[in-house]
Amino acid sequence: MLVRGIARGVSSVEIAELFAPYGVDPERIALPRDRRTRRRKGIAYVMVANARLAAEAIKALNDTVLQDKTITIEAAAERPPRRPRRFNAAPPRRF
Repeated sequence: MLVRGIARGVSSVEIAELFAPYGVDPERIALPRDRRTRRRKGIAYVMVANARLAAEAIKALNDTVLQDKTITIEAAAERPPRRPRRFNAAPPRRF
């Protein structure tokens, strides 16, 4: 699941507690940071095993308020697999 609009001070424990009343036990919670500023981006990825419980939690928690900010939750799509990197290959030509 993708949680958008979270306050920058929200911890992974608080996100887990948000989903607990709906029977969702997150396997992993990722709070990405900006590469340059190292501040949290305001989103969270919540990985869960049970898709049915996740869908119910999304319905119940979408557009709710967490620490004075409205959050939106949606099902996150999996990333497509990346091409393997080639090492020791000639660098691309730039004109």
